[in-house]
Amino acid sequence: MKQSVAARLRGFVDSTDRSFLAVAFRTSGLALSVPYSLLVRVHHRLYDLRIRKSVRVPCPTISIGNVTMGGVGKSPFVAWLTEYLIEQGRRPGLISRGYKSREQASQTELKKAKDDPNSSDRFARYQIFNDEAREFVARFPSVPYFLGRDRVEVADALLRSRPDVDVVVLDDAFQHRKIARDLNVVLLDALNPFGGDRLPPSGFLREPATALARADVILLNRADLVDDGARNAIRERVLKLAPCALWGELAQRPRSICRRVKPETQSERAVVQEITVDEWQKRSAGSRVLAFCGLGAPAGFKRTLNALGLDPVAFLEFPDHCLYDRNDLKRLADAVKETNAGLLLTTMKDFVKFNGTEPLGVPLDALTIGVDFLEGREAFCQKTLDTLANRAVNR
Repeated sequence: MKQSVAARLRGFVDSTDRSFLAVAFRTSGLALSVPYSLLVRVHHRLYDLRIRKSVRVPCPTISIGNVTMGGVGKSPFVAWLTEYLIEQGRRPGLISRGYKSREQASQTELKKAKDDPNSSDRFARYQIFNDEAREFVARFPSVPYFLGRDRVEVADALLRSRPDVDVVVLDDAFQHRKIARDLNVVLLDALNPFGGDRLPPSGFLREPATALARADVILLNRADLVDDGARNAIRERVLKLAPCALWGELAQRPRSICRRVKPETQSERAVVQEITVDEWQKRSAGSRVLAFCGLGAPAGFKRTLNALGLDPVAFLEFPDHCLYDRNDLKRLADAVKETNAGLLLTTMKDFVKFNGTEPLGVPLDALTIGVDFLEGREAFCQKTLDTLANRAVNR
């Protein structure tokens, strides 16, 4: 089966493709990385020197971010943190840039969100959800989730909309320094922690790895997918770059399987049925499973399936935040026919984009992922509680 364009380009940048053309691309890209790196360094230096100042919101703020482009598995950790904060009696609210949110919104949502002073919901424009937000809201319907490029403006809107919120969680905001944070958490992907040590276009680093010195906490995600030697090497390098940061290690664990169940009548909406992974494996035993995803780091999803003992008849990669247009659906349909697959399996991030119960004539299931601490849970929880206690809410 042909490799997708996204997968081919990823191989060009992350050094897994060692062909002459890929090596030439990375080498020529170094020259373009220099001005990009300079701009990034100047941007952060202005904040370090307080020439540019970060704006502090009236309640404690926790940032969850990363230093590499593409997925590092933040969403399951953000969900874990939200659940933990609720267990501690806190009322969290989430803020994200909302990458590709407008492209993924329905016309109804866009119409509702027009900046109309007479609108019944003046905060609707901050709730045009993308795939990540839809997945989160489905799990935490009572937790407000606002999206927008200007985090300061969005935080102000969220706190005016929900005055009960007493801690703001910033998703993917390590580089967005306009808004101040009380706790700076960075996730590294154990499968590609330092983005090839190059900035775009020849690498995946958003900024030089030395930026990790700004982090209060550094968590190695998918730590169970690399051996002890690789894990220790990553930790030693992080210790040199950020000697004061708290260290922790995470593993992503399959949590459940979701499937939309057809309604009994046309007036009813399809509901999502959630079952355990063990039960799903019993029900799907003997089925030819075709897996696919549109993630920044599809290797992590593939490794998780392998860890479950699943051997899909095919594994299709789509671009991160893929919208699944007509061409994408045709590619899936062709793969189903070619492999004679009887079941599709994807991530919740992709699942929420499909409104139909069986968009390609076969059942579509989604694997939900949670996180477990392998190391550092107690220390992280204590640091989080100390941060919240030290910063009283001031409205």
